Amino acid sequence: MGAWGFQAFENDDALDWLEELEAGGAEVVRQGLTAVADGYIEAPDGSVAVAAAEITAAAQGNPHGDLPEEVATWVTAHGSALTAEDAQLALEAVERVAGDKSELAELWDEADEPEWKESLDNLSERLREALT
Repeated sequence: MGAWGFQAFENDDALDWLEELEAGGAEVVRQGLTAVADGYIEAPDGSVAVAAAEITAAAQGNPHGDLPEEVATWVTAHGSALTAEDAQLALEAVERVAGDKSELAELWDEADEPEWKESLDNLSERLREALT
């Protein structure tokens, strides 16, 4: 796993995906979230889904305090296209990535990094707040 930290944008897969995000709109975020809808979730798809969920939370007014500049810029320019339905989709994606059918969850468990799970709990809470 090409990760140097447990936050959503501290891994190669999420940063590579940001290039796609720059070229596309809200549909790229939705694709990132729906890629983890079924079956076993491979680590790259899980990393992208978490990044997409962070963008969705930010677009709903609940950003993480440490968003990369290019993400904050994208949210300012395009975030209004992400709706409460997208926030629900993001919440479901985060729950699946944190679950027992997720390679990413297995890798972070093996690395004994409880901060990763705590960061997902925080993200889930920010998404729930967007839904109320």
